Amino acid sequence: MDERGKMGIAFDKYLADFLEEDGKKMAELSGGKWEEPLIRLPYLGGTITVNHNNGAIEPEPKELLEKILIYKYLLEVQGIEGPGDDFIAFIQLPCGSHHQKFFKLEVLEPLGKRFGDDLSAFAKAAESFGGFPVKGGDMAYQIPYFPKIHVRIQIWEGDDEFPPQSAFLFDNKCHFHMDTDGLNELANHMTALLARRAGVALSDHAHNPQCGARFHRI
Repeated sequence: MDERGKMGIAFDKYLADFLEEDGKKMAELSGGKWEEPLIRLPYLGGTITVNHNNGAIEPEPKELLEKILIYKYLLEVQGIEGPGDDFIAFIQLPCGSHHQKFFKLEVLEPLGKRFGDDLSAFAKAAESFGGFPVKGGDMAYQIPYFPKIHVRIQIWEGDDEFPPQSAFLFDNKCHFHMDTDGLNELANHMTALLARRAGVALSDHAHNPQCGARFHRI
């Protein structure tokens, strides 16, 4: 097996599929712009370009997971308008209950532990990715991960009776634009990005042997 493991296999497959698809169509469906051969895509408060000739992404993501999520979104996004106005928990996504245990361990607990005692750090990290404050918890932010997939993260401070807690919500149309396995990986990646921005080296899935295995196209 490739030294990159299952993640490397998944990357090769998604890249090949991306190169075979119609670039202009992907740009239009995704909420991006087609500037042949580039897809210009709003992403986490900024803009990236994806070259349809070779798959190159600029600025270049540091991890294979991030590249896969970008290709996956472009491949799976549909013409349905998004994001939705309402937000739902991971367990409410199709088959979300199958992965709820890991979602709690990989997303909810790390977010609560890192930011439950430091709401200002959470606000600063979320805003650096285009997040804006919304109602919920003791503090909550909505982050536009992709044009048609937004997430909301709520943080509750701990007290003498309860530890810090978090909620990670998805807009209610997100499952039209990415499958549940991909949304699971997206939440893990968002958690790692926020932690790093706040000065914690939380590596995407370094602790999880299922990394890459969730993607259906492997």
